[in-house]
Amino acid sequence: MGKHNGKARKTGLTVGSALVNKARREGRTGGAAAFLHTTDLEGPKKNMQSVIESNDLDEMMAMADLAGKDFTAEKEHVIVISTGAVASVDHERLAAERKEAEDRNRHRLRIPRRPAWDESTTPDQLDEQERTSFYEWRRELASLEQDERLVLTPFEKNLEVWRQLWRVLERSDVVVQVVDARDPLTYRSEDLEAYALDLHPTKRSLLLLNKADLLPEALRSTWADHFDSIGADYVFWSAKAGMDEHSTDEDVRTAAVERQRVGKDPRARVLGVDDLLDLLEARAAAAAADAEAKGVGRASRGDRLVVGLTGYPNVGKSSTINALFGSKKTAVAPTPGKTKHFQTLNVTGSLCLCDCPGLVLPQYAQSKAEMVAAGVIPIDRLTDVRAPVEAVAARVGRQQLEAVYGLHLPAPGRGQDSKRPPTAVELLRSFAYARGWVAASGLPDETRAGRRILKDYVDGKILYCKAPPGASPQVLALAAAAGQRQRPSGAAAAAGAAAVAAPPSQQQQQQLEAGEGQGGLAQQGAAVAEAGQAIADGSGAADGASGAGNGAAPQAGPEVLDLDEGDLLLMDDLDIGGRKAKAQRPAYKFHKKAVRSKGDRGQKKELGAMYDGAQIVQGKRGGVVRIPS
Repeated sequence: MGKHNGKARKTGLTVGSALVNKARREGRTGGAAAFLHTTDLEGPKKNMQSVIESNDLDEMMAMADLAGKDFTAEKEHVIVISTGAVASVDHERLAAERKEAEDRNRHRLRIPRRPAWDESTTPDQLDEQERTSFYEWRRELASLEQDERLVLTPFEKNLEVWRQLWRVLERSDVVVQVVDARDPLTYRSEDLEAYALDLHPTKRSLLLLNKADLLPEALRSTWADHFDSIGADYVFWSAKAGMDEHSTDEDVRTAAVERQRVGKDPRARVLGVDDLLDLLEARAAAAAADAEAKGVGRASRGDRLVVGLTGYPNVGKSSTINALFGSKKTAVAPTPGKTKHFQTLNVTGSLCLCDCPGLVLPQYAQSKAEMVAAGVIPIDRLTDVRAPVEAVAARVGRQQLEAVYGLHLPAPGRGQDSKRPPTAVELLRSFAYARGWVAASGLPDETRAGRRILKDYVDGKILYCKAPPGASPQVLALAAAAGQRQRPSGAAAAAGAAAVAAPPSQQQQQQLEAGEGQGGLAQQGAAVAEAGQAIADGSGAADGASGAGNGAAPQAGPEVLDLDEGDLLLMDDLDIGGRKAKAQRPAYKFHKKAVRSKGDRGQKKELGAMYDGAQIVQGKRGGVVRIPS
């Protein structure tokens, strides 16, 4: 391999030939197709990347490709589309008009349907029909935004992803919508249930409320009342607790079983793995029996009953399958949209699970921040985190944020409500400074702090639960108090609740004041950790008791020093207090090798009487040196 001189090092091709060859293989050899910014290009490999948001140019090109049209730009024909004038806005009147328009056009907000087909339909005909139907659906939603001035959430715009949903719906006996139990109505699609019935009269739907262990039992009971009143079939479930059932730690398994214990309301019970498998198989068998009774064929083909799992991204479909199997069968990631193709997995000899990629369905929304907070838009791709963090702070409140993160947020100004939630700037800067996350310019790294807060909100570390529509004030208070149950987990909770560190002596105070930078912090952290460990072991109480028994004068009580999560993270970063386990050397490095001998090099040798008393020494390079006596 020679130096890089504009040629590929191995093949000798010019730099960039790999891109040209790839474009040729995909059919983009020239013309308008070489510059189309769309995910629907036909080629040997379908693009399964989820497309939720796109700029105006990409949107126009995608619609033109679906319609099979081309265009040419016109130069020197300027059209003014905005004069820059801003009219006064009546927000209350606009909100009322928007609500009325949403109710009037709710029937137009539906998922795309697959055109009817049979065995005589050729693949090319079906592809053309699907593209035409999808184009008409996109135009219908565009007219809602343009004509009715309605705001829609970002939704899936890739036809290939919708095709995965169509296949899952067609081959399933039971369609399960996996929703987040903290806000189930945001993730539930009534139109999806109606579409399932349109495909087959006996196809049943089930709501699987995942992450139900984050809700108190009383709140789960109120949601059970709501779903019973509307006639929806539902069940509470926790994929995390299901995975804990297969843990090798006995304490973890015991805690998982305890969460599944039947309380006062049997409807609010969080099912285990075996219970959920039995329920899914029973629902699918009932759907098959109903089809046989009505004299129609089953929705699925084959001997096994098929249960399809659908829903929004990042609600736990793949995690549910992994929990049911007890091992990792599908890829799971905190980024929404990890699953790209639907997968069929045989659970038992008579039951098959079909995992569908997550789809963001179109809904009415006030802002994109609500969708980001819901976790359906990838958080790692965000550049502006202030709006979604503002929404999260308004939901969870000041008290929970300070308790979970151990922060001291800025107090509201004079004349402001003392209980108002913190602003995004206040929360992001306080969180970033507490963690030591500073950008190169010396300003707090708000992007990193915002992504961390949003991920914690999606994962349930900071909790917010919604109450059912029309709930009583008691239920609303119960939902609001659910998040206040959250406390710092692990050592943060124990350290925050304990009184640690006695007042330092004068000598210790001088040592602490003399410490500078990281060394001073390390000394303080070591003292705090030592005192905290003494209190955790009960030594402080024992010393106090022994002192009192010996007649010693009682000492002043210890000064209360609360350790929040930020202090503990700082101690971990500085490796103080023995909190961070030090890496051990591998065992093989302790195996000492035998000492290599230098032989007789450089040593004097007595050769006996054959010489005249002289000595011969073997040199370092193997030569012989005669040394006169």
